[in-house]
Amino acid sequence: MNLLELLGDAAAIAANPVAGLAKVALDVAPDIASLFGDDAEKAVGKLADTVRAITGTDDPAQAREALADPNLVFQLRSQAQTFAHEERMQQMAGAITTLTATLADRQDARARDTEFIKAGRSNVRANVLLVTAGAGIAGGIGFMVFGQVDGNTAVGGCIISVVTLLAGKFATAFDFEFGGSADSEQTRNLLAQAPPIIGK
Repeated sequence: MNLLELLGDAAAIAANPVAGLAKVALDVAPDIASLFGDDAEKAVGKLADTVRAITGTDDPAQAREALADPNLVFQLRSQAQTFAHEERMQQMAGAITTLTATLADRQDARARDTEFIKAGRSNVRANVLLVTAGAGIAGGIGFMVFGQVDGNTAVGGCIISVVTLLAGKFATAFDFEFGGSADSEQTRNLLAQAPPIIGK
């Protein structure tokens, strides 16, 4: 449930004064709703705290009256932008940490394969897994085509799920072998999602 849906529930607002304060914030500055993602409950609490701090009251009616002042509405928008920016940056930091760990793991695996090659050996386990995945994809498709299995049945859906999973493993193998461009693309996509600096 997103922020607008949550605060559109009159019963929830009546039962929770915090939601009432957040609703006041969205009524006087509806554009700030677009700043927040799916964590509506957290956003409600933060908006309510902001309205309380700016207006000096816990009463939604009094807060609405106070926010007739355009200067206070400006402060509300600024605080909401700051909060949304901080939340997004925390999400970005978590995603970057995960990506960094993934890339490090991949580099370790590549280094291991390099050592295998230097020693005149090959990574038999990886090759067997890749061949098994390929055989599973071909087998699944063949079974559906020649067995005339309907993809809308339980059996057909199960086969499609397994084939999709195995195809994903193939994609991972390609990322491993040709990871330079794929990893760079991941990083570029991640950085492209970064929010603009507030005030610019």
